[in-house]
Amino acid sequence: MNRDELVTIGQVTSAHGVRGEMNLALLTDFPERVRRLKRVYLVSGEEVRGPYAVTRARLAGPKAIIKLEGIDTREAAKALSRWEVAVTKDDVVELPPGHYYYFQLVGLPVYTTEGEYLGKVSEIIDLPSNDVYVVRNDAGQEVLLPATREVVKEINLEEKYLKVYLIPGLR
Repeated sequence: MNRDELVTIGQVTSAHGVRGEMNLALLTDFPERVRRLKRVYLVSGEEVRGPYAVTRARLAGPKAIIKLEGIDTREAAKALSRWEVAVTKDDVVELPPGHYYYFQLVGLPVYTTEGEYLGKVSEIIDLPSNDVYVVRNDAGQEVLLPATREVVKEINLEEKYLKVYLIPGLR
C-alpha cells in the first residue's frame, strides 16, 4: 500500500493506558466514523504500515481512543506518537451528492464550458467563504477558480473532468 492510496483521518498524539491504546487527534469531518473502523494503516512520511485490525475505538470528547491488533503495550503505542492513522480511499465516508473529497478533485483536467482546456486541479485552497481550485497548465501558468455554482458547472468523476464557466476577471 502506498501513501497516495490512503486518506488520513487522525494522528496519534500519545499512548492511553498500559494495554496499547492510543489517543487520536481527529482530522475528519466525521468523528462518529471511528466507532465503525475495521482496519486502518499507520503512516509516517512515506512509510506505510498495516493494515491493522481495529479491536476497539471510541470517541472521547474532541479526540478518539483506538486499539489496534498487535499493539499491546504502552511503549508500542507511545512509539507511534505523531503517526497518522489512515483508511483506503474506498473506506471513506460516502458524501451526499454534489460534495467531494479533495483527493477526488486534485488531478482532474479542467475545461471551460466552450471546451477549452485550462489545465489540471493542482491544489485546493480552503477559505471561509468557499474553496478555490488552483488550476495549473503544462506551462506552469495558474488560474484560481472559486468553487461556486456560478463558476463550477460540472464535476464528472466517472469520466474524470471538471467543467467551468469563466466569469469576467478570472484569467
